[in-house]
Amino acid sequence: MKKLILFSAVYIIFTLNSCTTQMYVSNAVNAPLLKEKGEVHVNITQNDLQVAAALGKNFGVMANGFYMNYKDNNSNYKHDGILGEAAIGYFKPYENNIVFEAFAGAGVGRVSKQQQFSDSNNNTYIGYFNADATKVFIQPDIGYKTKFFDAVFSSRFSAVKYTSFDQTNYPEVELEKDYLNNNNLLGPLFMFAEPALTLRGGYKFVKLQFQYGLTINMTPNNIKHANNFSSLGVVVNIAKWYNNNKNEDAKIEEMKKID
Repeated sequence: MKKLILFSAVYIIFTLNSCTTQMYVSNAVNAPLLKEKGEVHVNITQNDLQVAAALGKNFGVMANGFYMNYKDNNSNYKHDGILGEAAIGYFKPYENNIVFEAFAGAGVGRVSKQQQFSDSNNNTYIGYFNADATKVFIQPDIGYKTKFFDAVFSSRFSAVKYTSFDQTNYPEVELEKDYLNNNNLLGPLFMFAEPALTLRGGYKFVKLQFQYGLTINMTPNNIKHANNFSSLGVVVNIAKWYNNNKNEDAKIEEMKKID
């Protein structure tokens, strides 16, 4: 079942560069900062649906879905991508609301483009391409998590291998400009560093999330990609520990009355 290579997060960047080929756009980093068994974390952005759950005291899983598309009013230009990935991970809460976690995962996806061109006789025609890819990644996160505010620094590293590339009527000059000719796409393994900062604010189970990150090509191989990514979304986090502070506060108040 085919589904993307990496398209993600930055809706604004994609829109502003709508006529520029983007073969890799980082999807939002799923950084749940799990703290206890049974905790469930859901993140919804304009392009992402992400879920994470703690299945054990220090064991978690995640699943991420991403879709992005752009087309002009006349449908003469379309550019889209879809990605699905899953991961397993380890998490460890520490004192002072500090949490460390690390995930390792893999995904598959597709990026497609369709565009209208003109030949030397000013006759118009449609050219298009499809590219499939697989992805593996590791993602260490460290952050601060409370019932009011979260701050997370992530350092995701992704390896991307394109497994197929098909084109019809796509001009040779455009293929060369986009580094899609001479096996430039299918030959190498691309490595990306994707550091990201995530901020969440709200109360208990529902928070507003903003994320910003960089996409850095760590290989000498040329590929069209966005240099950064961002997302704005809503997080729902279901956990028992949110109510623990209430019990502790009640005990403190009771002690004060006794004194």
